[in-house]
Amino acid sequence: MARALMGGFWIIAGMAICAFLPFFMQLRWARAGKFGLVLSVLAVLGALAMILLYATARPFGLDPVQAMAILLLGVVPAGLGGGAGALLGKLLRNRDDRK
Repeated sequence: MARALMGGFWIIAGMAICAFLPFFMQLRWARAGKFGLVLSVLAVLGALAMILLYATARPFGLDPVQAMAILLLGVVPAGLGGGAGALLGKLLRNRDDRK
């Protein structure tokens, strides 16, 4: 029972790291005004998500279950965290510019 709980903990911890790392990176870049870099990172995450989604339907060297696991446990949290960080950074930059 304890092993199963620890396994679930490490999955959630990995997903949190995949979400928080892009969140804080995008927040810092957006607040600094580097929106080209912010959009480039989000575009790469979106492209990676589409490649992995395509790999779930057409096996071409990557197991479909493995592709879906990488997509749902790593890329989706990173994309959501990055998007939230970019939005918050833009809002904070607008607030700083008004002052």
